[in-house]
Amino acid sequence: MLGIGAGALAGVLAGVALPTLPAFAVAAIVALALIVAAEAWTRRRVRRWTAQLNSWLGPSGGAPVTIDGSPAWREFGATLHALCASHARRGARLDLERPWRAELVDSLVQPALLFDGDARLQAANDSARQLLSIPIDIGEATVLQAVGSAAIADAVREVRRYGDPVRIDVEHNDRDLRVTASQVGDETLVIITDRTRERRVEELRRNFVVNASHELKTPVTAIQTLAEALAVTVHNDPDRTATLVSRLGIEAERLARLLHDLLDLRRLEERGPLERVPVDLAELARRTVAELIPRAETLEVSVELQAPDHAVVAGVPGDLEVIVKNLVANALQYNRPGGKVSVSIGSRRGLQVLTVADTGIGIPQQDLARIFERFYRVDTTRSRETGGTGLGLSIVRHAVERHGGSIRVDSLLGEGTTFTVTLPVEPLR
Repeated sequence: MLGIGAGALAGVLAGVALPTLPAFAVAAIVALALIVAAEAWTRRRVRRWTAQLNSWLGPSGGAPVTIDGSPAWREFGATLHALCASHARRGARLDLERPWRAELVDSLVQPALLFDGDARLQAANDSARQLLSIPIDIGEATVLQAVGSAAIADAVREVRRYGDPVRIDVEHNDRDLRVTASQVGDETLVIITDRTRERRVEELRRNFVVNASHELKTPVTAIQTLAEALAVTVHNDPDRTATLVSRLGIEAERLARLLHDLLDLRRLEERGPLERVPVDLAELARRTVAELIPRAETLEVSVELQAPDHAVVAGVPGDLEVIVKNLVANALQYNRPGGKVSVSIGSRRGLQVLTVADTGIGIPQQDLARIFERFYRVDTTRSRETGGTGLGLSIVRHAVERHGGSIRVDSLLGEGTTFTVTLPVEPLR
């Protein structure tokens, strides 16, 4: 039809008569031809505008967008030109910011990752690579490939979709992580906080409150019961009064010892500088062993001390005394009649080494990893009978670590236990 219309129009323009067509048909053909020509001209014009726009939207920019025609068309062209210019300026600014963002990620202390508009990894600092085990040569991986967590990938996707920051808590590789994802320009920044230690501390605190309440309940209940019995006995059976008063004193002493240990533990857990002074560990050990000799004789356990004339360390005298006294007292408490406790002090590569060994009942292998926990007892019955609080070894560990030292335990069930404490001669800097 378009071919006929074009031919007819050509015939009319050439002055060729078309007797076979009526006048209205000729007019229709001419009108159709004009429409086709106008449409072709419009298409060429739109293609030219599209090419200009694409050149602006491309990476290299392009010539200004110009539209000929009426004032309305020229105003439309000016608006398109302004829009393209704004887009080009924004693109240039984002291109300048990208290297800066990568440097920012590298400078952060917290684990951080940066993903581009296609959710491909652009940067990850050392903390993030270490926490999430990201290979150094992973390249532009997806979120799931980089972090191995579908929840984090969903968070990045949500930020890309809605633009609002997203914060989630996830468990990943046995660690508790708090992930914050936010949009930075055309990229997504992911910052991760490892809350594993914080959660464990919270759990330890909860357990401590429960255990402390239980431990305090026992002597308090005993004191209350004895006080009630004493009130009755004073009048009805005065001969039993002395016995009840003695038991009341024992329970009060047990309560005081528990409170004292709790306060010691609290003090040792506090972080801060220590007021260190030179302490002669050898002299402190001799004094502590001498104080415990009467108890050793009661338990029929011999105590042997091997120490140089002087073994000076920089520390807090009270804390160091707690270490020695608790270890020797434990060696006596969990020994057997005719047993032996050996205490020795020596130096090794700038360290003073304190060793306390006994020939007692020993510790089962399955309990060795837990003996430094608060209120943990290997032999609950024996510990309570001897007035133990279950805090002694926990206090020792905190005191040793607070001085920059370390403690190790070796034990064979039925043969005995050896504790080895190493303390720096000079404070760690």
